[in-house]
Amino acid sequence: MTTVSCKSQNLEAKELKNFKLKNLIGNINYFQSYTLVDNLVNIVIIKNPPGSAKNEESGEVSNNLYLSKCEFGELPICKLYLLENFININIVKVYEDKKNIKIDITSGNFNQRKSNTILISLN
Repeated sequence: MTTVSCKSQNLEAKELKNFKLKNLIGNINYFQSYTLVDNLVNIVIIKNPPGSAKNEESGEVSNNLYLSKCEFGELPICKLYLLENFININIVKVYEDKKNIKIDITSGNFNQRKSNTILISLN
């Protein structure tokens, strides 16, 4: 148990027993929020188990990419998306136009990098 003391109050951290949540939070490789014109986009990259990249020469891991899109407003509508098994993913740019949120990424092994754009409809 961890206790944090403050002058006005004592805060107590409770250990969580949820296995899936512990593994999800414990394997975060990257987290970033992007404030756009009408939306907030959160990107979380989670590392998968060793060897998941299926590279014969190493125990390299692949990554899963979680994207949440929330509209601004009093009662925001949020959507959550999952894209799986990227190798060495890098977020290049996050932006929106009149129809889509666009996320430019690069991924792949050193000598086989690919560029892609993920589109999320604003409708």
